[in-house]
Amino acid sequence: MNDKQESLKALQQIPGVGKAVANDLWRMGIRAVADLKGKRAEELYVLHNDERGQVQDICMLYTFRCAIYFANTVNKARDPEKLKWWNWMDKVKMSSVEKDRAIREGLNRPTFAKVSAGKKDAKAQRV
Repeated sequence: MNDKQESLKALQQIPGVGKAVANDLWRMGIRAVADLKGKRAEELYVLHNDERGQVQDICMLYTFRCAIYFANTVNKARDPEKLKWWNWMDKVKMSSVEKDRAIREGLNRPTFAKVSAGKKDAKAQRV
């Protein structure tokens, strides 16, 4: 087994993280559960959206919140209910696009439409 396969297998120990999400985390530079310590789920969600080139379902944000809780909490202290991604939903519901926009405004980052347009412009310049 190579390093990437070992990392992906370790990341899949996080509740709610399967092969696809483990690969997403890998692409974002997360190689081990410990790499999630101190991370902010909202920043990971925005990065994930940028990596994918479109706003992803808001459930990814909840999965990142759960994963960070898992990484930051000692095994014996983990609340079983907090190991279920759906228990990390926002109390105020909004669409994935609205949430992405709100997070970016809070982080003082360009909106997704501007980021996407910039990527297209960059691609056009490379051609």
